[in-house]
Amino acid sequence: MQAQTFTAAEYFNQDHRTIESYNDAARLWAKVRSPEKGKPVTNWLRMFKSGDTFEFKLTGYGEREFARLTPDNTIEFVMSNEMLMQQAQTVVSALHKWLPFSVMRHRKGLYRMGHTQVVGKQMNAMSVDESRHRHMWSRYWATYTPVMREQNMYFGGIKYNILTGECLNPRAEEKLVENPDQRKKWRNALAKFKRGMKARAKVHALDGIIDQVWAEREGQNRWHWRQPDWSSPQWMDLLESSIRYNNFPQELLQGFVQSSGDGYYVQHKPTSADVVKAVDKVCNDHSVELRRRFKVFEKGDV
Repeated sequence: MQAQTFTAAEYFNQDHRTIESYNDAARLWAKVRSPEKGKPVTNWLRMFKSGDTFEFKLTGYGEREFARLTPDNTIEFVMSNEMLMQQAQTVVSALHKWLPFSVMRHRKGLYRMGHTQVVGKQMNAMSVDESRHRHMWSRYWATYTPVMREQNMYFGGIKYNILTGECLNPRAEEKLVENPDQRKKWRNALAKFKRGMKARAKVHALDGIIDQVWAEREGQNRWHWRQPDWSSPQWMDLLESSIRYNNFPQELLQGFVQSSGDGYYVQHKPTSADVVKAVDKVCNDHSVELRRRFKVFEKGDV
């Protein structure tokens, strides 16, 4: 029997989306057993209802608010860019299987989002040199990647019509042009701050905090471990102030210790070296927002 073949667009759209409309969400919600606990869409996405609005939350390390769907078939993605970066592995690889949206990393800190219906049509309209892309997987990426690079920039609050795929509030993209003098001030402040963290690690000043955090975690499931949301105003204000004035408050050091290790799945007690790596990762992940706060960027063309 001849094997079934797909075009790249058909391959992209072969997954059945669980929820493609408000009515789909309502039908799934009708099967809920405990409304206060929500209705699982899949093992990492759970749906709740508040009035007439369906709320979607990412589950795993606690619950993270992700999107809201209203009766007029408007879906708003409320997760911040910084939080999306932390959850990107799940969202990028699997969101399109459950909701009709695809997400792709464009560059660090910038993600693209497109409705699967729109993306599929644009992929179908592209021609591919099949002599260079003989296999379906190759043809798929040869069309998917350039199409996704033209989709809307993701930001917390982006809204779509879930039926048609129309983006209701696209945001113009700014070219981030750096002011050389302000950039120098930022780089000097950051380098000084990182040297201070390394010095504290070298003299074992972090050991007591590490012991305290690990003692708290030993009787807990890893999903219940406390960890800062660095994108929140509280933590971003603390991080900015600490870098700007070269301060190292106890709360900040504890936050870095809680953020150390290999993601949420770390099982070993962190070391001072792990904490130093966590400082680098936190500052890199939030570099754009920190540079904005340090007024590094000048207004560029959009």
